[in-house]
Amino acid sequence: MKKYFTSIQSVAIAVLIIVILLMRACDKQDPVEPMIITKIETVFDTITKEVPVYVPKYVQKIETVIDTIVKTQPVDTTAILRDYFATYVYQDRQELDSLNLTIIDSVSQNKIFARTISYDLIYPTTTITKEIYLNNRELYWGIGMQGRTDQLNYVGGELLYRNRKKQAYGLGIGINQDLQPVVSGKLYWKIGK
Repeated sequence: MKKYFTSIQSVAIAVLIIVILLMRACDKQDPVEPMIITKIETVFDTITKEVPVYVPKYVQKIETVIDTIVKTQPVDTTAILRDYFATYVYQDRQELDSLNLTIIDSVSQNKIFARTISYDLIYPTTTITKEIYLNNRELYWGIGMQGRTDQLNYVGGELLYRNRKKQAYGLGIGINQDLQPVVSGKLYWKIGK
């Protein structure tokens, strides 16, 4: 009777330990840890702008006094007047770090007739993209063997499925040493973080 009581007591203790471990594993609901992948992309946009035509205003006149004029050639008054009323266009382009500036001056009758300014501004646009991946489900396959040192009890193929809560379930199908079919099942719980 004592032997029977001891074996029931041992089985009851083993069953209680298994129940406690299963309860701890099932009650422990760890939050699903997301995997975050951050991508940073910088695109340089060119902004082209043209400022309206600017007509400068007269501020001051500086006269130069000439004492003598030496006449060595005949003076062509028509050529002087044609040159005086002609319009000369000057263009200057300044290329700075992220700004390209173009200034166009029109000169006629010994004064600036018009001025045009245009620029290209290279402006960086940074796009930050965050992709969040939750802990994905995974499925594994492989082979399994089981036995002692002197005999092989099981050889077969196995599948292992891991869910988002990091719990794993296994299923194996194979044969034993007598070539009889064997089906195995497995449950796994994550230990620690």
